[in-house]
Amino acid sequence: MIRVVNFPFCNFYSLQRYLSTRKYKYEVLSNHLSIISAEDLIILPGVGSFGDGMSYLVENSLDVVIKNHVNSGGNVLGICLGMQLLFSSSEESPNIKGLSLICGTVNKIKPHPSFRIPHIGWNEIVFSTGINKLPPFEVDHNGRSVADFYFVHSYVVSPANTELVTAYFDHPHGPLPAACALGSVKGIQFHPEKSGTDGYLLLDNYLAETNCL
Repeated sequence: MIRVVNFPFCNFYSLQRYLSTRKYKYEVLSNHLSIISAEDLIILPGVGSFGDGMSYLVENSLDVVIKNHVNSGGNVLGICLGMQLLFSSSEESPNIKGLSLICGTVNKIKPHPSFRIPHIGWNEIVFSTGINKLPPFEVDHNGRSVADFYFVHSYVVSPANTELVTAYFDHPHGPLPAACALGSVKGIQFHPEKSGTDGYLLLDNYLAETNCL
C-alpha cells in the first residue's frame, strides 16, 4: 500500500492526481495511530520550509513512524521538501533537526547571475553511474535525460557521502544533487508528479521496483 503524508502546505493534490490517474490505491498517513506494514511505501511530498515540515511530522509523531518504518526495511520516497527532510539539518531552519535518514545537510543554492533563485523551471537530469540509480529512464549517450523535469526550490541537499547522489542538475558553480538514495530511502528534488508523461513514467518505474502496488 502507498501511504502519503498530507502536509497542509504541500503539493499533495498533484501527487493525488497522479495516483488517481494511474488508479493506484493509496491512503493518507495522518498520525502515529495509522497501521502500516514493512511492505508499504511512505511518500513525503512537499513544498514549503524545512522547519514547517519537521514541525508537522513531530507534532503528529510521524517522524517516529517514518524512522521505525525504515528500520523495518520499509521504503520511503521524499519529493522536493520531502527529500530535504530526509537529511540531518538545513540552513533554512538552523535549530531544527531533520529525520537524519541520510547523513548530510541542506544548503542554500549558491547565487549566480545566470541562475535565478528560487530555481523554478525545467531541467534535464544527469544520471549517476553508481549503484544507487534512479529507476530506469531514457538517457542520451552522455547520460543526460532525454526529457526535462520540473524544479521549484531554493535549497539543495548535500549528503556526507557523495556516492549516495543518484542524479544531478546543472548549476554554473558545478552539478548539484537532483536525487539521492540510501537503501530503501530515496529522495527526488524535482517534481515528477508535475513533469508530465515522463515524470509519471519515472514514478511508475519506482513504484514497480518497490512492489507496493
